[in-house]
Amino acid sequence: MYLAPLRPQLYQRGPTANPRQSLWRMTRTPLQLALLPLAAIGYLAFCYTVHGKVVPVNTYGIYSVTPQHLATIKGAITSISIIIISIALYPIYDILNSLKSEEFFHVLSSHSHGVPLETINHISSPSFGTIDAMIAFWRRTCSNHYSMGFVASLLVWAVATLAPGALTINSVLADGEMMAFAIGAVLPQSVLNGSSYLDPAFNASMNSEMAASIAWAEMDLGVQYSFGIVNTSAPDYVAYIVPIPLDLASTTSARWLTDVIGINPSCSWAFTNLTRPFNSASSDLIATAFLLDFNLDVDVTKYLSTFGSTAFASVQSPLSGVRNHTTQTPPTDGSTVFFLGQCLSGCSLPMSVNFTLDLTDLPTFTIEMSNQTWSMATLVCMPNITIETREVRNEGHGLLEVQAEVLYGKQQWEGLPGLGAPEGTNVTITPAPLEDIVKGYTQIIQSAAKSYLAGYLGTAYVPGRVSTTEIIFSSSIPNVVVSTVIFSILTVLIVLAQFRPGKGMEFTLINVAAAFHGSELPAQFAQMKAEQMADFVPSVMGDHKGVQQDIAEMLRERKIFLQRRPDGSGVLHIS
Repeated sequence: MYLAPLRPQLYQRGPTANPRQSLWRMTRTPLQLALLPLAAIGYLAFCYTVHGKVVPVNTYGIYSVTPQHLATIKGAITSISIIIISIALYPIYDILNSLKSEEFFHVLSSHSHGVPLETINHISSPSFGTIDAMIAFWRRTCSNHYSMGFVASLLVWAVATLAPGALTINSVLADGEMMAFAIGAVLPQSVLNGSSYLDPAFNASMNSEMAASIAWAEMDLGVQYSFGIVNTSAPDYVAYIVPIPLDLASTTSARWLTDVIGINPSCSWAFTNLTRPFNSASSDLIATAFLLDFNLDVDVTKYLSTFGSTAFASVQSPLSGVRNHTTQTPPTDGSTVFFLGQCLSGCSLPMSVNFTLDLTDLPTFTIEMSNQTWSMATLVCMPNITIETREVRNEGHGLLEVQAEVLYGKQQWEGLPGLGAPEGTNVTITPAPLEDIVKGYTQIIQSAAKSYLAGYLGTAYVPGRVSTTEIIFSSSIPNVVVSTVIFSILTVLIVLAQFRPGKGMEFTLINVAAAFHGSELPAQFAQMKAEQMADFVPSVMGDHKGVQQDIAEMLRERKIFLQRRPDGSGVLHIS
């Protein structure tokens, strides 16, 4: 074969390169090295910042930032995040493409004994895709450079999936301007004046029916009157009594500073000083019971039991019949006294249902009146209040973070026979455990107090703020941490890739033509392809790709290797 001599002018150096092109060649590599860490650090630093600090979303008037536009803004933030991540990963994509293009020469250089023709033919094909790369990585038929690039591509896929989801937006409640809230207030001694029975009677009785109605509606009907109250400070108090804001809707989020009542209610069965039966045929007052553990005097009168009943439970009014034993004035600690009575004799009246109140194991005393004998027990409940100044929050859900059912338990009370019960039905009921009574008593106090704290007795103004919805940036720390680790690994890989051996030996016409110079491969392949094409029948053998596959199949056992010349250049040969 005769090769025509190359023309001398092909070896002449071309004109001086454009200064701009020279500058780009000098700065391209440093820019690529800096682009990934700079973009990643900026994005991740912002994600870490918004996790620990409130950063409002500000579009500078381009778009209205409102909760109604939350989905649109969130989509825009995600799109911007994807763009930033794509810019950060651009140098990695560029290096991965270079490694794929260089793999033809890398795999030949790393296998001195040659590479199967089928392998090298696949690698040199532009259609060598992800699945082919995974197979080559698994079979270890690729170079170490390509293996590193394959691992880097998996990391790129992972960070491109996780990083954009690390930054998002949420709507939160932010405080508005300071303002004065009007709340219900109770002036000193406006409900109960400990020095007089006359003054407190009017205010207390005026609101008693409404208080009882509120308690019944909330406990029996489950209907919330005004604001509910959530106890979030356990174990400080069992519950709170909170002044009700007069002009604040229950759906408005706000917070204000006010005095609140913390309660730790307790109930106990009381021992009295009555050790023998008392009888009074003419006087309405039968006896005065001294409750030893509570320092209270309670009047026992003929009117405690309901006419015609054989068992009863009644609550004593704190305005009459209950006195502090020492001062003989109305109690000021909120004590509530209940009498429970069971007729022992003289009460056999014809009734369809005969109730028996089981007072076993309870401290009792006995009274006699009108040829009747009664066994009675006394229950005392105390609110145990503490007044403190607290911040009250309403989250916009209406939550500020019967009596017979209380004494006997809802389940037992609802199971009692009603109208139409068979004649002579006998029913025995037992007082509920003290812990259940305390829970019911607590709810009664909270519900009944709403009528006294609804502004009927007075109004006070307290400082507060109405909350408004604000859109802020937020981040997912798990995504941010994983993305940080992956970006760190990719930064190290991109630095190492810049100093890889064989850099620039890409699969180009110049490099391939130089490797074929002095090789027997062009002549052999040309001859085999010509012979195959001579017998080529398109309708039978398909397209020209089938011809290449036939040649590869014929030479599948042969290996291609790169032999180095004395000057260091390589030439391809087939074994």
